[in-house]
Amino acid sequence: MKFRPFVALLLLVCCMLTSCKTIEPANSTLKDLQEWATPEPYDTVSPEYEQGQAKAAMVQWVEQYLKHEYRVVGQRFVLTAPGDTAGAAIGSKAHQYVTQNLGGAMHIDGWYDDDNYMLHVWKFGDSSPRYVAFALTRGFLPGTRERRMLGYLELAPVAKN
Repeated sequence: MKFRPFVALLLLVCCMLTSCKTIEPANSTLKDLQEWATPEPYDTVSPEYEQGQAKAAMVQWVEQYLKHEYRVVGQRFVLTAPGDTAGAAIGSKAHQYVTQNLGGAMHIDGWYDDDNYMLHVWKFGDSSPRYVAFALTRGFLPGTRERRMLGYLELAPVAKN
């Protein structure tokens, strides 16, 4: 019967460790891109449960902006440090990473095309190309102490019928 407190303690420790861990994406390209452009702790990865509506709105906007020719198949979101307005610098870092480290090329530049978001899409690879996007909210998210949301997204072309 001495095992019960030990098992309970072990279970509690395991639960605490798994709940504190940042959820890693299956796609390491997005993680690497995010860590290059917006390293923590200054900017922070947004947990899955946080800002659900804002994330869904960004994904929907990206797909609409791209005329539903692409769909988002991977995503990683970051909230900037409070009051940070260095969106252009972050976009530049993301562009540098994709072009220099991944050998990608700018595919779509929607940096100043919309009132709510700014967007870069890069293409890399020849035989079966991959597409990565970086989206940024122009304004601060409500209730976040002046934080903006960044989306690192992997895209796939939509099959045409």
